[in-house]
Amino acid sequence: MTVSDRLRSVLPGFDDPSSGDAVEPPDGAPWWRGAIVGVLTGLTSLVVVVAPVVLAWLLEPLSTGDGWQAAGTGAALWLLVSGGHLAIGEVTISVVPLLGLALLVGVAWLGAREAMVDVSTDGEHWRGTLPRPLAAALGAWWAGYAAAVAGAAALAVAGPFRVTPLSLVLPVVVVPLLALVLALRPVAHDDPDVLGPRLGVAWLPDPVRRAVRPGLLGAGVLLVAGLAVVLAMVALSWSQVTTISSAVAAGGLGSVVLALAQVASLPNLALWAVSFMAGPGFRVVEGGSVDWSGSDGGLLPMVPVLAALPQPGDFPWFTVLSVLVVVGVGAFVARRALAEVARLSRLRTKAAVALSACTVTALTLAVLDLVAGGSAGQFRLSAVGAPTGRLFLALLVELAIGAMVVVVRDAWRLRR
Repeated sequence: MTVSDRLRSVLPGFDDPSSGDAVEPPDGAPWWRGAIVGVLTGLTSLVVVVAPVVLAWLLEPLSTGDGWQAAGTGAALWLLVSGGHLAIGEVTISVVPLLGLALLVGVAWLGAREAMVDVSTDGEHWRGTLPRPLAAALGAWWAGYAAAVAGAAALAVAGPFRVTPLSLVLPVVVVPLLALVLALRPVAHDDPDVLGPRLGVAWLPDPVRRAVRPGLLGAGVLLVAGLAVVLAMVALSWSQVTTISSAVAAGGLGSVVLALAQVASLPNLALWAVSFMAGPGFRVVEGGSVDWSGSDGGLLPMVPVLAALPQPGDFPWFTVLSVLVVVGVGAFVARRALAEVARLSRLRTKAAVALSACTVTALTLAVLDLVAGGSAGQFRLSAVGAPTGRLFLALLVELAIGAMVVVVRDAWRLRR
């Protein structure tokens, strides 16, 4: 049976090929098809970023340089959005717009799905991972995608930016790996035997396995809460935002590119808001931090959305109550985690699952912050974002408080 057959088998009205006249390709899709799809996936993803940059260069009357430099700049920005780090002179840029990264992972996911079309899932597993035909097709797809990343790095040489070689781990490894996980998930759900023993999670303790889904859901809820705060602040400061936008004077397609760049960074700002609610706060420039105590002054970059940041000054005492949002999400995570275990399980088991879920939530957001934060320039812009370590510890403690309230309340209700 091929991957396509397995996915179609869960659709209504599907007829079992073994009971009808359905014909399966005798040899399946060749492995080199996966390589071609991988290259096309990378190039399609690359065009998503390069095309607006080149168009902006063509339509901007004050543009300098030639088309190759514009294309090289676009390729460098694609690598940045994919997780790579750029350098120009002594300046390092490592702030990754998370929504842009998610878009590129989505494009890679579609490519990985296409690479699996008509690929057989029968036969022995290669090194305990996937059936050999499927492993060959996806391995070739990964190699093709890596070749596209290498081509983008070569094209970036024509522009003003240098790509840090070690930072290419994310574009070459993490982005396609996430895409493969998303693509294989429905196939494995339809037939768990597709995944070999090395790809299983049997080695994880049972509380951790049960905690993954609630923990990821909790991370999503916190990001949505942070995004709501960001959008509210933008709405309240709309006049300042539009004033800065007019001062930047990015007209025509340039204004569209600027707007898209800010939209792509909204999850980054949502992480800042989460870090503020948790207590550690965040920093945009040196000497320009925002936390429970207040907002310190600092000369901000001319980015319109940053005009929505609080004005310098002390915050009222009740600002600290924003931590209740994080505690409340911890209670929500615990409720979802308790649904993963038997109602009459021991208190220790329930507490272990709930705390494991809180750890997954805190760790997920900390990893996102580690990827998203970094340097946006030199000197005062050398460290932008939330402090990852402090954010993880604060989230873990605050989520655990909310989770333990739910666990204890559940135990008390069972004893009544």
